[in-house]
Amino acid sequence: MNAQAITTLLLGVAVLVGWARLLLWQRSAADLGARVWRFAALMMLQPVVALLLYFGLFPPALPLAGGALTVATQGSSRFAAAGKGAHLVALPEAPDIAGAQAMPDLATALRRYPDTRRLVILGQGLVARDREVARGLAIDYTPPPARPGLIALAKPERIAPGATFAVGGQVAGLRKAQVELLDPAGRVTDAAPVDGDGRFSLTGTARAAGTAEFTLRLRRADGGLVEQAVVPLLVEGDAAPRLLILAGAPGPEVKYLRRWATDAGYAVTVNMSAGGGVALGDAPVAINAASLRRYDLLVADDRAWSGLGGGRGAVLEAVRGGMGLLLRGSGPADGALRGQWRALGFDLSGGNGVAPIALPEPLAADRARTRTGIGSADIPADLNIGDDLLPEAIRMDGIPAGGDVVPLVQDAAGTPLAAWRALGAGRVAVWTGLDSFGLVLSGRGDLYGDWWGRMMTAVVRPAPGSVPAFTDPAWVGERISLCGLKPGARIDGAPLAIDPATGDCAAWWPDRAGWHQLRRTDGSAATVYIYPANALPALRTAQMRQAMTLLQGADQKTDSVAAARAVPGPSWPWLIGWLIASALLWGFERSRIGRTAIPPS
Repeated sequence: MNAQAITTLLLGVAVLVGWARLLLWQRSAADLGARVWRFAALMMLQPVVALLLYFGLFPPALPLAGGALTVATQGSSRFAAAGKGAHLVALPEAPDIAGAQAMPDLATALRRYPDTRRLVILGQGLVARDREVARGLAIDYTPPPARPGLIALAKPERIAPGATFAVGGQVAGLRKAQVELLDPAGRVTDAAPVDGDGRFSLTGTARAAGTAEFTLRLRRADGGLVEQAVVPLLVEGDAAPRLLILAGAPGPEVKYLRRWATDAGYAVTVNMSAGGGVALGDAPVAINAASLRRYDLLVADDRAWSGLGGGRGAVLEAVRGGMGLLLRGSGPADGALRGQWRALGFDLSGGNGVAPIALPEPLAADRARTRTGIGSADIPADLNIGDDLLPEAIRMDGIPAGGDVVPLVQDAAGTPLAAWRALGAGRVAVWTGLDSFGLVLSGRGDLYGDWWGRMMTAVVRPAPGSVPAFTDPAWVGERISLCGLKPGARIDGAPLAIDPATGDCAAWWPDRAGWHQLRRTDGSAATVYIYPANALPALRTAQMRQAMTLLQGADQKTDSVAAARAVPGPSWPWLIGWLIASALLWGFERSRIGRTAIPPS
């Protein structure tokens, strides 16, 4: 409750107390009819005195005549400022301009010139610090010519260890430009030319958990470097997801899956049956609610799933509680496998046979690493791999039926290989690929990691507290709004002041580039990357142009607000009126006017 509401409440209570006192006095007095007009006058004066005091403390706003304010921002020219408005102010980002008044922000300038109804913006535009206060004002802004370079960049917020990710964007002003993506070690992971609209898409693979800084390079058609920038990525894996693998028999599929999952940051437990009651792998895990609560993902083949018997109910209950379940076939789809998957909402179509998987062409960087022995296997790219090493898939003529089934993995021919659906708070997925370890042996470890990483990431139990602080790129010295916070949140150990107007947001001005750690009061954390002030200049300019365009569009809808722009009026007339009314009330209560009988005080 603010001061204005508290004052209203106190004055209302005071009026009610005054009325109650007058009613009690009138009730106890004699000869009531002779004093009705006096009683009515005293009753009316009580709220009049309260209202005059309220308006003296909080005077009504007065409309102002409109005026124009010229605002110089970054990139302004001193010659363009001439004749643009009655007043010229320069924000901190603007260069030195003769005759301009330096202002720390736009809010200060509007307090200095409260009659402003139109802003004439010079230069690149208003930064985030000043955009909110500009709402409701007419804006005259002509964007400067776009500078050549990277004007859009899209990347995943977070990825799983070992997963393949895509980085896309758009380039302006550079025909036939080339873009490259470098891993943290400086090796080129992908390269591609931009298309006719300047758009591009590159692919990389995350490794160990933590923060990673890939690099994006933009080159002209002749190979000259235009700019390069960091592509910050958060590889989630600080708390290793717990993976349980159940197999009906030992084999290379389990061996390679365990190796990949361990490298990807999973804490892996494997239980395999060797027949005759003999178990291989790690210590046997009891399939019940208590033990499954410790795992985030269960991968089981069809034979292991059949062997669970009544334990399948405990698994499905764990899935409803948030655990992920990934089922894979170990051979052609017989009636037992079809029945198991149909019970979970996946209805296989097609025959009982298997079909080869159509593999996409490897990236140029992957072919180069394979030829030089850096890839997942030292196999030359032009070596003719036997068909026995290529993986196959259970034949599926279409996506599994069901409106809630989501396709997850497809081969190069568009054949669905995996799909998932929700079950309670968790997810269930099926994988029709057979002998996928053949991808690793044939030099396609990138594809193996991509497919398995995509499937596991889709169904694994989500990590608690993994909420990003914000999504847009941010630069040193620019105000950032961090939301979803409670009092006590800290960034880099320094406390953040929560804005009382929003209740969950705080403003932050980063003073250095790199990674920053945000700690919330519930113990969760978020990692924030800040770009240097001179990084990605074309992208920063393009974002500012877009924000200013939206701001100009908003002011067309708020012309009535701008026309009604006002400032608080003077308090002294109301306070003088309150003094006069209070004196009248005091004197009238104690005078003999209107009395026929004077009760004792």
